Amino acid sequence: MRSKALLSLVAAVLLAGAPALADNDVGCGVGTTVWEGQSGLFPKLCASFTNGMTFQSVSITFGILGCDGRGTVTADAELRRFAAANIDRLARDVARGEGETLDALGHLLQVPEVERPDFARFAQAHFLSLFPTAETQSNDMVDALYRIIEDQAVQG
Repeated sequence: MRSKALLSLVAAVLLAGAPALADNDVGCGVGTTVWEGQSGLFPKLCASFTNGMTFQSVSITFGILGCDGRGTVTADAELRRFAAANIDRLARDVARGEGETLDALGHLLQVPEVERPDFARFAQAHFLSLFPTAETQSNDMVDALYRIIEDQAVQG
């Protein structure tokens, strides 16, 4: 019974933060609308702060100001943030077929720890699909990884 209560508490905490996880960056709402098109740390912080102070949940509830309350919350945003922050290290680790950053990517993809060496070899085997050029952006790499994983699941 205690574990069910703990699980419910964890789920409630995660759902409360769902708006932040549902976007690749600062979320949706008034702040995103006001600061749209701006780049850099200051505008992102201002947009995030404004979204929080203007009850982003209201925008999500009513589907206004760029928010969509019907979408699915996934761990994709965390994965994409990680990839963006570590793209160079990921490219290096994928090329080598090992490394902490590649292991962390496997963790974010919920690959069981015992299967991460296989995941590392899998990623290495698909290096050219994941990083077709030296200028490959993190979102392109993540999209390619999803496609490769989906293709493998269909094939087999």
